[in-house]
Amino acid sequence: MDMFQAMQIYTQVVDTGSFKNAADALQLHRPAITKAIQQLEKTLEVRLLNRTTRKISMTAEGERFYEQCSKILGDVASTLATFSHDAESPKGKLRLDLPVTLAKEVIIPALPDFRARYPDIELVIGCGDQAVDMINEGIDCVVRLGELSDSSNIARRIGAVPMLTCASPAYLAREGTPTGLSDLNRHLAVNYFSGPTRKIMDWQFFIDGETVPIRLKSGIQVNDSEAFLACGLAGLGLLHGLQLSLQPFLDSGELVAVLPQLQALPKPISVLYPNKRYLAPKVRVFIEWLSELLQQKGLA
Repeated sequence: MDMFQAMQIYTQVVDTGSFKNAADALQLHRPAITKAIQQLEKTLEVRLLNRTTRKISMTAEGERFYEQCSKILGDVASTLATFSHDAESPKGKLRLDLPVTLAKEVIIPALPDFRARYPDIELVIGCGDQAVDMINEGIDCVVRLGELSDSSNIARRIGAVPMLTCASPAYLAREGTPTGLSDLNRHLAVNYFSGPTRKIMDWQFFIDGETVPIRLKSGIQVNDSEAFLACGLAGLGLLHGLQLSLQPFLDSGELVAVLPQLQALPKPISVLYPNKRYLAPKVRVFIEWLSELLQQKGLA
């Protein structure tokens, strides 16, 4: 048995949780699975799996080997797909993680078009505004808003969302309406924080050719876009957020724009995907479709 097949068997055992399940998935006899793992451990001179009568678990060495195997096998699969019929007719599960507002307001309403173009792609969508571990969570592509921190993933900017500043009528009646940046010192904000460091997102304006970051004192801090909006509607502070989500409430009068004379910096839209030599066709066509959609919506 060659090393490539042994790696396939090992990852299947880990993914399915048992030798029997791996044998069924690979259509091999169970003794062949057992022998392959034994030979693999002998070749590597390490123990990869802890075995009991009820379950198996990876050793520390087994976890490291599994990560490398998954990367190698994924690269091979992507390479083969690039030169196969799948490149023209992509298929399989496409696991995405999308920002809540962009998903609800832009992407999900347009998905019937994507499904019509690529009926063999099964979408698995998670929605959230926090960082995710793409490799460990098995995510193919992530869409994010804002400036991105450095990572081992490939990041590509494909658009930008306009930002605006507003508040509820109740807040403005109670605290007054700011007319310039200097007025903001006496106001509270609904501040948005992100990640384990709970870093607060600055407001950014473009003034006299320069980017000016602003951070207001918090009336409340949240890390969820829907909670962010709810806090603003409740009059807990000024909002500086995506026009996509705020505009309907401006139109209804539930929120009122403030500082309209200041040019707010748009929030970048980026896609991230694992750093692989070959991009899987299903990921490639989604990125192309999303880029086209953002252009149609005037967000590119």
